[in-house]
Amino acid sequence: MKLLFKRFAAAPLPALVFGLAGLIPFMGLPLLAFEASAGERQMALAALLGYGAVIVSFVGALQWAYAVRDLATGYSAWRRYGLSVLPALLGWLSLQMSVGSGLRLQAGVFVLVLLLERTWLLAAVVLPEWFSALRLLLTLLAASCLYVASFGALS
Repeated sequence: MKLLFKRFAAAPLPALVFGLAGLIPFMGLPLLAFEASAGERQMALAALLGYGAVIVSFVGALQWAYAVRDLATGYSAWRRYGLSVLPALLGWLSLQMSVGSGLRLQAGVFVLVLLLERTWLLAAVVLPEWFSALRLLLTLLAASCLYVASFGALS
């Protein structure tokens, strides 16, 4: 735990502030949904679904940026650019589903991309340790909020 806080301390303040601010809809909309009437609940969860699709696309865009920066070619380019587009496509697909299913899909996409990054994609990409720690925290919190909120769509 101490190491994690040390990594966060090395992060630029704007990255911390804006990264954590990006969690506000992930945390606030489910809270609003669970306290709201049925109609308001559906509006809050639909807003969460829309926000999740946007942020899932953003996560994919990170992969595109890494590939461009590294001048990826050959098989690596196909793999990296392919992964960069996959979250946006799955985010769009989540908008075509029921709210509960769409939220669960988005939660899974966040975790899947994180796992792919940590296993084979970022093995060749050098990023600061603070970024990896912040990315882990933001991903796990966002995915957890989406997953928990998906059950609110059932009631």
